[in-house]
Amino acid sequence: MARTNDPDHRQLKRRESGIRRLLADRKGQSAIEFTLLLPLMALLFAGTVDLGEGLMVKRKINQIAEVASDIVSQEASWSNAELNTLLQGTASILIPFDSTALAIQVAVIDFDAAGKATVNWSTAYQTNAKVAGDPPPFEVPTDLIESNVQLVGVQVDYAMTTPFTSFFSSITGSGQYSFVGKAISRPRVGDKITRK
Repeated sequence: MARTNDPDHRQLKRRESGIRRLLADRKGQSAIEFTLLLPLMALLFAGTVDLGEGLMVKRKINQIAEVASDIVSQEASWSNAELNTLLQGTASILIPFDSTALAIQVAVIDFDAAGKATVNWSTAYQTNAKVAGDPPPFEVPTDLIESNVQLVGVQVDYAMTTPFTSFFSSITGSGQYSFVGKAISRPRVGDKITRK
């Protein structure tokens, strides 16, 4: 009994019970876990938003290429004014994103008997057009090549900068995302498309 009345023993028991209560108390655990996980959750959220914007822009770039190629292939002849209006209209597909870094190149491509591709005529939006006789903006798959039949090739280039691209540049290796869209169409009215 003397042991239980010992002041040192009572103090030790109080400390032990205090430590047990502290270890059993979970009231602040959620706050600490939230504080530790908040930066990771914010980074995941930022990455998801950035990825979502990138996927949306990639879809729009492909759509610009496909629409421009399709519309050019529907007419047998085009004037410069008509082509400029078409390219400005297809560039508006990119809205609400900034179109200052958008480049569209349309080329009507000829093929000789050996299957060699050369540009017949070209037009462009915010970039230089190809010169007649140049190689096409991109390689045309051989299974699409027909002798004496032209193809319309459209290449769209876009560089996108988001608030997070500089933050993720150490991962991606670039301070911006670069997108390229390509489309090929066969003329729908005859085998050739001329420029007025």
